[in-house]
Amino acid sequence: VLTEGGEHLLRYAQQILDALKDADAAISALKGLRGGRISVGVVSTAKYFVPHLLARFREQHPGVDVRLRVTANREQLVRLLQSSEVDLAVMGRPPKEVAARAEPFAAHPLVRVGHPPVQALAPYPFIVREPDSGARSVMEAFFKAHQFEPRITVEMSSNETIKQAVMAGMGITFLSLHTVGLELAAGKRVRLDVRGTPVTREWHVVSRL
Repeated sequence: VLTEGGEHLLRYAQQILDALKDADAAISALKGLRGGRISVGVVSTAKYFVPHLLARFREQHPGVDVRLRVTANREQLVRLLQSSEVDLAVMGRPPKEVAARAEPFAAHPLVRVGHPPVQALAPYPFIVREPDSGARSVMEAFFKAHQFEPRITVEMSSNETIKQAVMAGMGITFLSLHTVGLELAAGKRVRLDVRGTPVTREWHVVSRL
């Protein structure tokens, strides 16, 4: 019969064994073995294409259990990476807050979208993402380089909500081309022909060192 101290030791030993089992599963998945589990975190903009990549991965590795976590913005994803709650992260700007390995793997074009089309941006209200988002930081850097101060009237934390606001005529926006491909093709929104756009960045896949 275990003593009180033995019961405490048994509980912690079981937690250690469970953690080692999870670590072994994650490493097996990263090495592309037959089994295991891998957790992938993405910023909300990446949800438009990452599921297609994961579907192809699952075809090649059907025994690997894949978990996908979508975060509202980059800051939340960095916290998940810091706490090791995700094995891989897909984001535009690699984090400086955590020691990590980042590999670029795809282009990330960002464009201005509005309805109806306009010739000049200055008189028109802008609908923008929150300050922690990648689209917002790229937009601010682009406008600063062109010495332009946008008239920001609405700030939203969701790409989908911004798209609905644009269709409602509330203003124009600066979003990833990944998020508006279907709407542009259907003619529900118009991509503005502005010099210097699209602004092309890169998507990175990031893992902790």
